[in-house]
Amino acid sequence: MTRLRIALVAVAIAAVSAACASSGAPASQPATAATAAAPASAAPAAAPSVAAVASASTATAPSVSLTEWKVVVTGTIKAGKTDLTIKDVGVAPHEMLVFKSDLAASAYPLDKAGNIIEDGAGINLISDGENIDAGGTQTRTVDLAPGKYLFVCNIPGHFKQGMFTVVTVTR
Repeated sequence: MTRLRIALVAVAIAAVSAACASSGAPASQPATAATAAAPASAAPAAAPSVAAVASASTATAPSVSLTEWKVVVTGTIKAGKTDLTIKDVGVAPHEMLVFKSDLAASAYPLDKAGNIIEDGAGINLISDGENIDAGGTQTRTVDLAPGKYLFVCNIPGHFKQGMFTVVTVTR
């Protein structure tokens, strides 16, 4: 009976490792206590996967993806201090600025080339960081009050190409 339990636990660990490897997570990730302590009568398919637990816990963590002519925000951004993970998934360097304003993006003050005037009337630059090279990542803490924000790449020509998104922050 002990050999059967050991074999079932080994199968459960192998199933979790396979699930992690197919989801992009490292296959060497350790099993959870719930998986390792599965009773002998539990089928390996019934054991919770580490990948499912990890993705559920990070589902609302805010992240920003920058690519050619798009800013994509995923997760939930609520008022208060928030850590943003910003990834440049494009082929060119990008930056991410955060402005607070009640203006529509089309009404932001622009220079002659069509780039946002960062200290222009009616807008407030909340966050600016270093440029991010293609494939790079940056983590930034922002303190946001409820309201409307523009997340934008303002490298010359990028805003004009539509590389921004409007984000509404709630309590």
